[in-house]
Amino acid sequence: MLLVFVGQMMLVVVLFVWNDFFPSWLNQVIVVSVILFPPLAYLTLLAKPPVRHAWRDLLLDTWALIVSAVLTFVRLFHPATVMKLGRLVVSLKPLPATADEWITCCLLPFKTCVVATFPMIWTFGKIISHFHPHGRSFSPSFEPVFQCFLISLLALLLGALLQAIFCRAGRATTTLRFFLLGLVLLFFSASMPRIM
Repeated sequence: MLLVFVGQMMLVVVLFVWNDFFPSWLNQVIVVSVILFPPLAYLTLLAKPPVRHAWRDLLLDTWALIVSAVLTFVRLFHPATVMKLGRLVVSLKPLPATADEWITCCLLPFKTCVVATFPMIWTFGKIISHFHPHGRSFSPSFEPVFQCFLISLLALLLGALLQAIFCRAGRATTTLRFFLLGLVLLFFSASMPRIM
């Protein structure tokens, strides 16, 4: 196909450079050949069995993807799923009512920060190093993100203390698990900086 493309470009160059020297019928033949040459060459290539099989497999895979996407969409918006989501939304309370719920609600952003910080740094680092012209030699500064991570760890420790005092049993243990996960992630990233 590359040779077909080069041949087509050569015919176009010949047409534009020497069209005044050729008779009009030859210019018309060149224009028709420029238009018909690529489809005929591709049809000749398509006649080969490996290319036909590759296109057939591609079309079958595309059809399977479309069918699975439609089935997934139908399953997501099935009436039972919509009713279940509606019942969940109706059962939600607009604001926390007790001290237990308020403390747990206030700790949610810090738990999210602890869980999402390192995957976010890793993902953005990979994306930036992939698209940056200097490749892997470019390393962006994630210092503000690390500061938010450390503040979140401190907030989780203080929140676990408050939950141990004011909340029902088990809430402080859950918060301490998030705190310990944050410490493990911090030590893991410090001991293996090449991964991050």
